Amino acid sequence: MNERCDENLVAAAAAGDRDARAVLVRRHYERVFIVCLGMLGSVHDAEDIAQEAMLKGFTDIRKLRDPRRFGPWLVKIARNLCINLIRRQRCGEKVLAENAQRAIQPQSVAGENDRLEQAIEKLPQEVRLPLVMYYLDGQNVKTVADKLNVSRSGVYQKLRTGIKQLHELLTDQGESSDE
Repeated sequence: MNERCDENLVAAAAAGDRDARAVLVRRHYERVFIVCLGMLGSVHDAEDIAQEAMLKGFTDIRKLRDPRRFGPWLVKIARNLCINLIRRQRCGEKVLAENAQRAIQPQSVAGENDRLEQAIEKLPQEVRLPLVMYYLDGQNVKTVADKLNVSRSGVYQKLRTGIKQLHELLTDQGESSDE
């Protein structure tokens, strides 16, 4: 039923109905924002890119072949815009690490778990986002899968990969900090 509603709303929005656009924004903005936040690690950048993705989605709404896929289509636009932003940032890893530190900090006591936060910052974005959503935000696997538009088994795989990489980073970091 939800997809059918989206289908009708997309048709109305394509015809210029502002109310339909407003409903679509309310329905899909949070998911787009979460994807951007996970990829960029910065609330400010995530807000900017999420808004840009919504704008681009409505600008190109007539190009959408299957109106029932509006949500996943917006997420794909957002991911591509995030990738473009990351490519434009010259400092790359350094900027991502600083932004991730700011995004994660409110969820932990400052100074506590510093090694864990530093290790999370070093994770690839595709595994960092599900880890943060599942372990730090307390979202269940179904919710993470829905918001990221991946299968539940895909979420489990990313969580396993992330935990393994975190373990490696934390054990390597522990050995190197003793020197």
